[in-house]
Amino acid sequence: MSIEFDDVKRRQVLAVAGSLVAFSGCTGGASTRSPENDVGTTDECGSYQLCEGSEMLRVFVSSAFSGEVVLDARCRDEEFEIQPGEGKTLRRDVDAETCDVTLYVDGTEAYSDTIQDYESTTLRVNSSGDIDEETVEV
Repeated sequence: MSIEFDDVKRRQVLAVAGSLVAFSGCTGGASTRSPENDVGTTDECGSYQLCEGSEMLRVFVSSAFSGEVVLDARCRDEEFEIQPGEGKTLRRDVDAETCDVTLYVDGTEAYSDTIQDYESTTLRVNSSGDIDEETVEV
């Protein structure tokens, strides 16, 4: 009975690990590239780091929000204004890139953090201007 349970757990772990590899673009030693989804990733960026081309930050703004949202991405030396109903995605320019980001809602700092080389973060600005955060780590 223990063997069957261990096999089920092993399959669940492998399914989750496979999802993370597909989500991140790559992890060290794992080759998941195919011509149709190649975003310029490499297999040499490290076991616990996200590679070039992987998603670092994604920001969505509710179409019901009527204010101003500005993303300051210091790793790009650029600010991005995000309109209601739209989004902005930052992808890594190099393997294991990190980025200091600040999100302003109606001129007030609503979120500030450093996105690490092993993280991918999604921010959602809801209709009231509040921020929902979801971070995935490899």
